[in-house]
Amino acid sequence: MTGQVSAAKQLRLAVFTCLLAIALVVPGTSSTLPVSADRIWFSPGPGTLDYLRLFEHPEEWTRARAVVTVFKFYAQHTQTPASAIVGSNTYDALVRAGAFEKLRRWKIKTALEAGAVKEFWCTPDARGMEASIQSTLDAVKAVEDASGMLAYLAMDEPWVSGRATICGGPALEPTADRVATYMSAVARSYPRLKIGLIEAYPFSSADAIETMLQLLRARGVPPAFLHMDVDWHALKTGDFARDMKRLQAFAKSQDILFGIIIVGYNGEADALYAIDAAGIVNLIGDAFQTWDAMPQHFIFQSWVVTSTGLFITPSNLPEGRLYTHTNQLGDLFRRLRGGTGGNIGTAIPRRPGP
Repeated sequence: MTGQVSAAKQLRLAVFTCLLAIALVVPGTSSTLPVSADRIWFSPGPGTLDYLRLFEHPEEWTRARAVVTVFKFYAQHTQTPASAIVGSNTYDALVRAGAFEKLRRWKIKTALEAGAVKEFWCTPDARGMEASIQSTLDAVKAVEDASGMLAYLAMDEPWVSGRATICGGPALEPTADRVATYMSAVARSYPRLKIGLIEAYPFSSADAIETMLQLLRARGVPPAFLHMDVDWHALKTGDFARDMKRLQAFAKSQDILFGIIIVGYNGEADALYAIDAAGIVNLIGDAFQTWDAMPQHFIFQSWVVTSTGLFITPSNLPEGRLYTHTNQLGDLFRRLRGGTGGNIGTAIPRRPGP
């Protein structure tokens, strides 16, 4: 029975692999094509087994690294004692690998994703938000202590936790108050830090997300950017294009940069993860058509969990091996960038790895 199950899984993976090989066929483009400032973000799975190798062996992702303009860590990467989700990629290990300093040397900006509003910080008094703020200030200081320089801070979906009753949900205003308190305090300590918002769609509707931005502006803390975490499997035909274009236009009217996170859902194999990543890129291409019209930020990010509870998918290196995260980043970037003029999805041979 075990052998039959294993054979069946291998067959399914082989089929998915063949399908993805077709999906990732991309237009050929020059490696010198210009990239808009800070347009391509990379945030590997926090516990990936070769995370440190990104900094120890940069020659294994030379082409992908050439287009990455922002590298985003999770706040857990700066914490001591280490969080379980980062595995061996602890703060001490990152410091030993020179991660924060090397990003500066490579002229790649550093970003951090942190929780601003979580259920455990929704206390009836000020102590909860004080703890949230202090946690972030400690994380920023940890980056600086390691010779890094933080350019961006991404708040991890405050209105997802904020919908909980303990946080005053489902009303949006109590979370807006907490986010305003958080942003104001962090900005006082680090005035040059660009603080932005990640939000989940369609968990929150386009109407609700526009209201969130208006609430923050009314409180004097408009975010620097809006990054969308889209569960596209939950959408009906046409929803993605309609609402992403709508939110991009609204963000522009508020002088807020707009981005979409490119992420997979299946943590059991790199190839299965890559199918979802290719799927959302197809939706982006269909919705926006040209490079100039596309979102200002693309965030290639993973937080997918395996069935054993590990944050190790997809593997990152080398970029020449099919379905690694750097391989996907390079292929999907070329798919988006090479798709100007409506040529997204044009079938030509893939460029071979080194």
